[in-house]
Amino acid sequence: MPSSGELRLRTLILALIALGGIWIGLVIQRSHGTPPTAVAFAAGPRPADLPASKLVHVAGLSRPAAVTPVGSVTPRVRPFTRVPTRQTPDVRVELAARRPASEPAPPKTEPIPEDNRSSAESPPPPLEPLAISDVQVLDVTSSGARITWQTNVPAQAQTAFGLDSPTVWAQPSGESLIDHQSIVSGLEFSTTYQVYLHAVDEWNRAQTATATVTTQPMPAQSIAGTSSGHIVVDDRPFFGTAVWAQCSDGFDSNIGDGINLFMGDGCSKDDGNLAARLDGRAYSVVNAVDANADGRGLIGWYYPDEWDAFLQSTVTRRDLAKSIPAPRSGRISFLTLTNHFYSHANPLPEGKGMYPLLMSIPDVVGFDLYPLQVWCRPAFADVMDSQQELGSTSGGKPTFQWIEVAPMEHECRDQSSLDPTPDTVRAETWLAVAGGASAIGYFPNRWSPTIGTEIAQTNRQLKALGPALLAPAATASSDAPAVRVSARMLNGATYVIAVNTTDTTVQAKIGVPGIGGRSPVVVGGGAVVGADDQGFSDSFGPLAARVYIIPPAGW
Repeated sequence: MPSSGELRLRTLILALIALGGIWIGLVIQRSHGTPPTAVAFAAGPRPADLPASKLVHVAGLSRPAAVTPVGSVTPRVRPFTRVPTRQTPDVRVELAARRPASEPAPPKTEPIPEDNRSSAESPPPPLEPLAISDVQVLDVTSSGARITWQTNVPAQAQTAFGLDSPTVWAQPSGESLIDHQSIVSGLEFSTTYQVYLHAVDEWNRAQTATATVTTQPMPAQSIAGTSSGHIVVDDRPFFGTAVWAQCSDGFDSNIGDGINLFMGDGCSKDDGNLAARLDGRAYSVVNAVDANADGRGLIGWYYPDEWDAFLQSTVTRRDLAKSIPAPRSGRISFLTLTNHFYSHANPLPEGKGMYPLLMSIPDVVGFDLYPLQVWCRPAFADVMDSQQELGSTSGGKPTFQWIEVAPMEHECRDQSSLDPTPDTVRAETWLAVAGGASAIGYFPNRWSPTIGTEIAQTNRQLKALGPALLAPAATASSDAPAVRVSARMLNGATYVIAVNTTDTTVQAKIGVPGIGGRSPVVVGGGAVVGADDQGFSDSFGPLAARVYIIPPAGW
């Protein structure tokens, strides 16, 4: 019987042989395909698409291998390629607490470094408030100016201008800057404007500063043309306010009431050279027979007044060739028709066949309707409808309409109830503008002081709103048929014209898509009207005419 020392030695040798057999078995298994359980243990956590491992018996062990490893294994080198030794371990084992088999493994999370968290948050606003400084008015011309200014922090900017308040908005900057430049255009010559410099920073703080711009006088030579359905004079959209055949002694009064365009001479032959007599105070248009004339403010010529009333329905361009001057660069032509082109007016005895030809000749086409003095009834809705109809048949040309402002030599002159009043003049003017007129004429060229006050006020509003009134049409509606509406949109601002065509008070809901609850401001007085997401409501007295401005968001 071996001694106790020999017995312990034999036992140790047998244990070493058994352990060696286990390692050899593992090597053989790995070289001939490793069981899933071994893969999970040797290669770390089991991928989601690997089938669940089963209980297996490993040679040399008296119990089955655990289904779920109790260690999180991270490989340090490629799987076994040789028999491992204690000096070159192949895996590092980190023990973890056991979880019940039914409890899912917690999701793996990675903490965000503390330095990265602040980059996802907006910094607090600076202690100093948003401020505008160093405003400088530069490069003033007869129709615009350039203004430079600064903000103390980066900010987006938008500029507006007007005679008395923000009325027309320029295109917003779209980027945050400290050094800003505002280009203001579309201004009338020899006029003082207030310019509003509006800035909004990234913390939605807003600030507005003002600058005063007085434009230069009319240039020595004016250039006129047409574009996108409106008149362009000296590189700006031009909204004309005209009179017909005025004498020199009426110039000052008309100009004082806001007239900026004189069409033709109405006096003796000795009182000629219209442009020279106006001397840069207003623009002029001469008779087609003088189409080659020149002068300061002369922008073109006009064809025979109410030409359609003197032509046969079958007239041709060849028949009229002698009356059509050759085109001149920088000059435009005008033609005034009677109202008989309108579908709701009686045709001329010769019919309506001449209208397509006549509308093709001038650059700008207009007409006179005169519902009170000629139609002898208050047909105010037809003022807008006829203007819209002319616009749809003129081939996209600028259009205009003459407005009755005093009694005329017609059969209605004996009915004093049909005499024009300040209310009728205002209503007819804004109905024509709502219908798409690019210019307004007042006839006859002399009027009463009360009507003159109304014309002056209306013309001032037309002057302030000019670029907006010539902007693309927008959608607007009225739930009261008596209140006629139309709208324009320019650089985020919406302009709504609404006129009550009756002699009774009417309540109307004005629908304006996209208004978004922004409150309209009434031009001339500044009253603010509450609005909802679809529009606003207002009460309109007899022949009330209003223009509403819905400023861009953020103003």
